[in-house]
Amino acid sequence: MKTKLLLGAFILFFSLNSCKNEIGKEADPLVKDNFSVVIEGVFEKNDKLQVFYLIDGQEWSEENSVAQAIYASKDMQKIELDFPKNIKLKNVRVDLGFNPTQSYVTIKNISLKYKDEIIDGDLENYILYFTPNEFVTWDPNYFGYKLSSINDQYDPFMLGNELFMDKLAMMGQKKE
Repeated sequence: MKTKLLLGAFILFFSLNSCKNEIGKEADPLVKDNFSVVIEGVFEKNDKLQVFYLIDGQEWSEENSVAQAIYASKDMQKIELDFPKNIKLKNVRVDLGFNPTQSYVTIKNISLKYKDEIIDGDLENYILYFTPNEFVTWDPNYFGYKLSSINDQYDPFMLGNELFMDKLAMMGQKKE
């Protein structure tokens, strides 16, 4: 009889304790409530990666950008840059570096995340969403991008295209 009573008390205690944990749970702390961009690539020279974000009614500007130093490596690097909270993005531009001696880069992924939504550019799907400018050309021998100077200028970047902007406009519109 005491064993059954003790067993019942344990079951009641653990049941109430687990219910308390369920009630106390809020939004997943790993889910961010701001946009972020994930870039995976090989950068064989020290450089700086900068991502600009376009907001409705504004032009591309340094103020609307995030940047991070990239250290030379022959290994794939994963970089995640967070945009400020409470902004509504219209487009994204990924500047692939400032170092003109960085002549080649390999890009595996450019993805944009917002809460639990993603525009997934992994496994080279980013080519569906981003268009390189004239400083960035595909090199089939290297199987990556060649970054070039043109008329003594160097500004290699990938710009979100119409499909990307359409998908971006739909992000954050899911019913909660």
